[in-house]
Amino acid sequence: MVARKTALLWDRFAAVDPGLMRLASAMRAVLGAAASLTVLAALGQSDTALLVGGFTAMVTSLAISDLHPRNQLITLGLGAPLSLAALAAGAVLTPYPVTAGIVFLLLIYLAVDARRYGARGQGVGVFGFMAFFLAQFTGARAVQLPQMGTAVLVAFGAVVAVCYCPGFMTSSRVLARLRRTFNGRLRDVLRDTAALLTAGQDADALSLSLERRLDRLHAAVLLIEDFLGERAVDEATDGQILRHISRAEVAAQRLTVLTVRAARTPPAADDLADLAARQRLAAQIRVLRHQLILGTPTAPRQPKQEREDDPAILPAASASLQDCLQGMDELAAAMRLLGPCVSAPTATGAAPHEPATPQPRAFSVRRYREADSEDRKRGTTRQALQVTAASALSILGGHLLSPDHWYWAVMATWVVFINTESTGEVLLQSVRRLAGTVLGAVFGYGLATLAGPYGPLLLVLLLVCMFGMFYTPSDAYWAVTFFITGMLSMLLALLDTFSTDVLVLRVQETALGVSCGVLATVVVLPITVCRASDEELVHFLLVLRRLLYATTRSLSTDATTSLIRAAHDLDQALESFRKACLPLTHPFNPQRGRRDRARYLLELLEAGAYHARSLAAVAGRLAQGDDAEYATRVTAAADRAQERVTHLIRLASRRPGTASQSARPKITRALSLLSGERRMPRGRPSPQQRLLLHIDRLDMTLMALTRALNPPVPAAAHPRPSARTCPADRAVDAADPAPSPGRAAAC
Repeated sequence: MVARKTALLWDRFAAVDPGLMRLASAMRAVLGAAASLTVLAALGQSDTALLVGGFTAMVTSLAISDLHPRNQLITLGLGAPLSLAALAAGAVLTPYPVTAGIVFLLLIYLAVDARRYGARGQGVGVFGFMAFFLAQFTGARAVQLPQMGTAVLVAFGAVVAVCYCPGFMTSSRVLARLRRTFNGRLRDVLRDTAALLTAGQDADALSLSLERRLDRLHAAVLLIEDFLGERAVDEATDGQILRHISRAEVAAQRLTVLTVRAARTPPAADDLADLAARQRLAAQIRVLRHQLILGTPTAPRQPKQEREDDPAILPAASASLQDCLQGMDELAAAMRLLGPCVSAPTATGAAPHEPATPQPRAFSVRRYREADSEDRKRGTTRQALQVTAASALSILGGHLLSPDHWYWAVMATWVVFINTESTGEVLLQSVRRLAGTVLGAVFGYGLATLAGPYGPLLLVLLLVCMFGMFYTPSDAYWAVTFFITGMLSMLLALLDTFSTDVLVLRVQETALGVSCGVLATVVVLPITVCRASDEELVHFLLVLRRLLYATTRSLSTDATTSLIRAAHDLDQALESFRKACLPLTHPFNPQRGRRDRARYLLELLEAGAYHARSLAAVAGRLAQGDDAEYATRVTAAADRAQERVTHLIRLASRRPGTASQSARPKITRALSLLSGERRMPRGRPSPQQRLLLHIDRLDMTLMALTRALNPPVPAAAHPRPSARTCPADRAVDAADPAPSPGRAAAC
């Protein structure tokens, strides 16, 4: 009983922290810093060497964003010599502040431009920037390089020894923890789904909670897919895992959609049969959830032909409840295929038509990813110029505020550009940075005042703040900055340089740095939130068109893995669009009309991504080439959807001077939007029917997206057709009878 409760508690912990990634990062920083300080203190190193060792151990967690342990070790191997080189350059140039500033700006440009190479490029850039920053922070000299180089090597060795030698970060363990996260979040979805069936008046509140549970489940699936995309294993093994994980997620989403639809039509108070059917179905969902808790595969059920219209299952149940029962059966079948372990598929986990040998990839998503990467490399150069210009302003202003602490302004400028693209994102990040710094200064002052006379206590509090800095979710950036400022206060107290004036100067330098960052994004090659969101919308539509193309190819060739990876790319594109729209959809956005239109577009894209994800999962379960008439129907439907996507790409690519002023749309959640779709009049649909259904529903979502991007205007406002209109434009106008010269984009 104790072991079971401990396992459940650990699963709850894993559900909050997917794959224990934040815990691993925090432990790598804290244990690495503690081990580095212990070794250096035992060697009798100076205080500067201790500071360099602890700081370098902390930077390793800042720089590493890879999911796979092997890739993390490669990044560490590249970071060690680069840190030594940057530290040596900073120490040699310390007596020459002008030259040091110029070299620092050049290093900043190269570090930001290296982000074009993905997570590893960003990590290498962080190592170089932080090492040069450390040399300026400590005022290091060339004569101290042997001690400081030793401290850097000790820090890297301590991090590797602490986190990798005991086996905490092995590939199998990371994958097992990610699967545990998936199971925990799936249990949460099933719990709310069962409660929704018998909720009655609380259905709306539970529906919102269920929406959040689905978002968390989807985030766990994305992490698993990203991890599988990083590691180099047999393609067939990864393909099976990707298929089973995607199928389980799609089945869970479908069950929730059907449940919300059933909850929208509550039974009458005197309809005891329907009430009993709801309670029985909720009990069966709880049984499925309980089997997930125990970690046992679901028991095999009767064949579908024997289950259909069986009154013994749900007596006198409505059609919507029968749909929920079918959805629950599909989820149970998906969980049986997934099995209790994701490290290797079970013998019974393969579909009948799936071969065990590596499959040819008829549709290569990788080459499209490379093309998209090439298109986005120009953005890193633009941001590198922005960060360099902002850093130059920060260096000048920082020297005016304090010649000894100017580097704090540069640090603030650097961090507000991490994972941001548009002016709005930089502004939002700057506000969070400044708010966290102010709150952290108050917090740090109180702790440093109370624990000032006790050096060991200050060191413990410093490590606690370091742990909080890495364990706090990245979307709560103000809290991350809060812990950073608290950690800095403990460090200054340990160095006997803590004072109120220093904390006030810290806030001033931060305000200067973020102001320079915002100014640079406005003046140097600016990109607005509207433009950034439009570019991400076009990228989403391009990936969707590729997925539709892969669907038609899968009818003649086995391209299941390519379909699943294309669906994963679509989910990543949706996350990029959501991030680009964050300044518009933020609750504090005062322009409510723009905020509602951006949220409406996001909901439509979420609904479209659901159907595309379901399309890929269903298409991967069908045999190829067994029905020519069915293949013709699917090809025709997919071609129509591709044409509409092409029209949407043209709409999203237009950039008129002013966006059309359309009415504010009614905002609903994506789950409610999906559950409001018309139910199929037939009973249990076949996989072929469901494939056509998802293409049809996707096409309807694209039609709604067309109306949102190109709202109709009164007939008198239409321009008279010109003889010079190109045939392609006339074809688009014929397909969309109400085009307008403007559009209601995300802005």
